[in-house]
Amino acid sequence: MSGILNMAATYVGRRWRFLVLLCLVAGGLQYAIDLADRQGRDDLPLGYAVRMTCEEDPESYLWSGGCDRLKADIARTDEPSFLELYLAFVTAHHWHIPTPATQRRFAGVACASGYDVADALKGTRFILEPERFEGVCTPQHARAIQDELDERARALLTIERAGLTWPALMAGTLANLTEPLVLFGGTAVLLALWLL
Repeated sequence: MSGILNMAATYVGRRWRFLVLLCLVAGGLQYAIDLADRQGRDDLPLGYAVRMTCEEDPESYLWSGGCDRLKADIARTDEPSFLELYLAFVTAHHWHIPTPATQRRFAGVACASGYDVADALKGTRFILEPERFEGVCTPQHARAIQDELDERARALLTIERAGLTWPALMAGTLANLTEPLVLFGGTAVLLALWLL
C-alpha cells in the first residue's frame, strides 16, 4: 500500500503543473457552461419581450417606433447556425452599450443646438432604456446607440429562435471562453505555471 502511495506522490510531484492546469481547465469549462445555460434561459424572455414591444397594441404608438428595423428579424423562423448563435451570445453578453468605440467617437463632440434626446426617443422602443442615452446631445450619437441596441435585439431574437438547445449552449459556452478577459487570465495562468 505504501508503495502505491509513494508512486502516486512521485507522479503528482513530477506532473503537478499538468494536474493543476487540468483542474483549472475543467473548472473553467464547467463555469462557462453553467453561465451559458443561465444566459440562454434569461435571453428567452428578453427575445420574447422584443417581439411583444413590436406587436400591434392600442397603445403601441407610445413605444413601438423603430420596430420596422427589426421586422425581418422578428419574422424569421429558421434555425440559426452555430456561427449566428456564437455572434449573438457575444453581442448580447459581451458588449457594453454604448460600446467603447461609440463613446470615443462622440467624446468631446459639441452638442446640437436645441436637441433634446428625451424628446427624440418619445414613441420609440428606445424610450424603454433611457440610461443608454445619458449625456447624448446630438442626433448622430443617439442614432449610433440605437443601431447598437438594434444589434442586441437581433441577437436576443436569434437566441430565442434557437431555444434551449445544445447548439445554443455550446455557442454560449464558446462565447464565454473567448471573452478577452478570460483569454488574458488563461494566458497569465499558463505563464505562471510555466515559470514555477
